[in-house]
Amino acid sequence: MQNCCQRLAQSPWLVLLAAAVAHSATLAQTPIAPTWQVAAGGKLEFEVAAIRQAGPSSSEIGNVDLDSSDYFVRYTGGLVTTSGSLTNYIIFAYKIEDASEYPRVQAQLPRWAQTAQFYLEARPPALPGAIPTKDQLRLMVQSLLADRFKLVLHTEIRPHPAYLLTLDRPGAPGSLLQQHPEDALCTRASDQTDRPATKSLSAPPPRCELIVWRTDSGLTHMRIMAHTMSQIAGELSNVGVTMGDMEQLPVLDRTGLTGRFDLNLEFVRRKSNTRPSNEGFEEAPVGPTFIEALKKQDGLKLVKQIGPVTTWVIDHVEPLSGN
Repeated sequence: MQNCCQRLAQSPWLVLLAAAVAHSATLAQTPIAPTWQVAAGGKLEFEVAAIRQAGPSSSEIGNVDLDSSDYFVRYTGGLVTTSGSLTNYIIFAYKIEDASEYPRVQAQLPRWAQTAQFYLEARPPALPGAIPTKDQLRLMVQSLLADRFKLVLHTEIRPHPAYLLTLDRPGAPGSLLQQHPEDALCTRASDQTDRPATKSLSAPPPRCELIVWRTDSGLTHMRIMAHTMSQIAGELSNVGVTMGDMEQLPVLDRTGLTGRFDLNLEFVRRKSNTRPSNEGFEEAPVGPTFIEALKKQDGLKLVKQIGPVTTWVIDHVEPLSGN
């Protein structure tokens, strides 16, 4: 028995988890701002802001998308307008890229905050560069949430089931995972120039973002351009849960690959549990599942293990106060 316990105590994985748990307590007491937040200015506030509860069927969308992406940037200056749930605002403000965290954030909020929608109109301050970046807008929304909702939250590193994203063969990515060339054409969704004209969904323009479309053969094609492997891991989590055969768990990059990459993936989309009554019979396409395609086409493997996962903890939140 003693030898058994000694072997367990010396297990590298258990040592890693113990260190992660101990480190989480330190993080909770002395939070460290992420690099994107420091680069964006650390702390910013709107010059003037009005936020109100919107109706449940409100169609107000606005010019800022409340997501964690760097690539969907529709804001081109002037007033900031947007709407969403408090969870959406938190995801945006703190750039939470791990989609498996979204339901956990939602579950920690009081009932009123889980159902209400909020519409924001705000004027950013004058900043160098004229138009605030998306990350600078995140900092302004952080300040707004603290002021109007008295929101306080922190992160902890906890042992949690996760997918580890690794290379199937060390040092050998698949043919459809390629280093993004520095001089390659790659536009953002908000760009209005240099977009190749196309009439076919089989050849969408090259965009520095996630694009998913259906091919002529009925397969689902997923393309990501100019992403780091950590960002690709987050996108795989999103698509793998909604369209593939993955559980809603974090995906942690353990490939060891540095730089930015282009990833293409063709797979058979997971069937929906429901089918519209007026939809005719359609023969299912033949092809690999999401996880099979990831391995065969991109040389990437998902290994389910217990890993150190960054978790968001909401300490305090109050109903919306005055504007």
